[in-house]
Amino acid sequence: MAKTQWFPSPIWSDQSCYIIGGGPSLKGFPWEVLCGSNVLGCNAALYLGPEVVSILIFGDARFLHQHRPALDKYAEAGGVVVSPSHRLTKFNPPPYIKSMRKTLNGLSTNALGWNGNTGASAINLALLLGANPIYLLGFDMGLSPEGEKNYHNAYNDKPNPKTYKRFLGNMDKVARDLKEKFPGRHVINLEDGTSALNVFPKESLSEHFSLVGAMV
Repeated sequence: MAKTQWFPSPIWSDQSCYIIGGGPSLKGFPWEVLCGSNVLGCNAALYLGPEVVSILIFGDARFLHQHRPALDKYAEAGGVVVSPSHRLTKFNPPPYIKSMRKTLNGLSTNALGWNGNTGASAINLALLLGANPIYLLGFDMGLSPEGEKNYHNAYNDKPNPKTYKRFLGNMDKVARDLKEKFPGRHVINLEDGTSALNVFPKESLSEHFSLVGAMV
């Protein structure tokens, strides 16, 4: 871990951004439509590369251990890697990782709120970067009808439906703090009847990107 804590500048001030979650609803999504936009990716969005994901965030130190070669390649290609994990030191973290201070719940104006999932921390990071509005992609908070956990195959752990109940409860705290600590900022959940996350306004993902009938 870096000797000093990193803190972002508001490089996306009053600009929209997209946060890529891991939900299975993104299976078949044409990632090229995001090129040229401000994009913050969670965890395995790493594999989309910096051409799509300019900033990556991961919250579990084991992710560094399990995906180190891909992280190295991503950083070498110009991607920015951020993590609020305080356990990175056990995995000999590379100097390119920008380590941020972590708080446990809600949102923070001087750290990253963890809330038990990387997606919540990504929302906090996007707010600190100045983004407005913030569009959520793949924040399904549940398994697909086929029992799939993610749009990708980067993990081999078994899906646990109980996990999502905890995620949803913690997102209530994020929505509460959004109004109190970042007034005038907007988080919008882009989905097409695939997300159980209801604490933020929803808009159609396919209509937003003019992809009606295009996703498989």
